[in-house]
Amino acid sequence: MKRKILFSAALLFLSLSILLLPACEARAEGSIKEITKPYIAQYECVEAKLGDKNLLEQYDFIRIILVDNEKMQIVFKPKDNDKQIIDGAYDLDFKTRELVGEIGILGYKFKEKTTVQKGEFVISKTILAKQLYMKFKVI
Repeated sequence: MKRKILFSAALLFLSLSILLLPACEARAEGSIKEITKPYIAQYECVEAKLGDKNLLEQYDFIRIILVDNEKMQIVFKPKDNDKQIIDGAYDLDFKTRELVGEIGILGYKFKEKTTVQKGEFVISKTILAKQLYMKFKVI
């Protein structure tokens, strides 16, 4: 009787080990952030200026959504207008925290680089001799 219980327990342990060990395997070059992908989230624009003009006064919201490992969306809603979505792609370097996003508008491709730190990043660019500054925070 003892042998039968011991054999059943060993068989159960072996079965669980076979099922669970592959799920616990992590790549040697991987990190917790690469495995869990906490950066895949929505980022809300909390500050937006073009020169001295506050752009957020013209919008209900501006968001960048990292949808999966490579797809992103820019979602914004101008006041008194419909929500708009622009699809794009991105790449994130885990070592440098550099986020490179690319979108296409009217046949033109735009690419921007920034660094993500503590769930925040800034996009800063000169447009028509005015400085565009946009700060995003994870929500």
